[in-house]
Amino acid sequence: MTPHHGYSLIRPEDHFWVEVYHLMNSIVQPRPIAWISSLSADGKRNLAPFSYFNICSMNPPMVSNSIFFNRDGSEKDTLKNIKATGEYVVGVVSFEASDKANISSAPFDSGIDEFEEAEVAVVERGPGKPPFIAESPVQLVCELNRTVPLGSGAGTGTLVLGDVREIHLSDSLKSVEWQKGIPPEMLNNVGRMGADFYTKTTDLFRMERPTVKK
Repeated sequence: MTPHHGYSLIRPEDHFWVEVYHLMNSIVQPRPIAWISSLSADGKRNLAPFSYFNICSMNPPMVSNSIFFNRDGSEKDTLKNIKATGEYVVGVVSFEASDKANISSAPFDSGIDEFEEAEVAVVERGPGKPPFIAESPVQLVCELNRTVPLGSGAGTGTLVLGDVREIHLSDSLKSVEWQKGIPPEMLNNVGRMGADFYTKTTDLFRMERPTVKK
């Protein structure tokens, strides 16, 4: 690897936020994708993927995702639903389901069922509960811990912190000793890159964690 010594300075405040958005997305990659199922206050289903997603605590487990405002400054349906009901389901996006997840990201009008639009099978959990995503082998049932507004208007996110109350694994993973983790090839997840690019998680390499002798 060739060391880097010269750098060009870019100050975000000197540029239109969309330009910085594209740059940042191409730097912070690959990003895991949360495929979020939610219900509105009146019971309408919603499904959407979000790539600003990660684990943020583990005892007890908690996940985070940032949901941006729409370009017109309004709140996305997913954020409205989570704030209204306090519960949502996070699934993962495999390579096989990536086309459907992409369709569900379209800016459909409020009240449109993305499960139907993207032809994603529904696993009902009962009245008032957001359904499972049949195309995902893993479902995280999350309870809203808090939302952290980071501003308002286009280009601004709201940080959503959710307590993972239940973890559901597909019967296809019955053979897995889950206490040691799920082998990555069994999920075949995709990651979000910059622009319209995604990456598969099939090109793996392994490095053992370093230790320090004391």
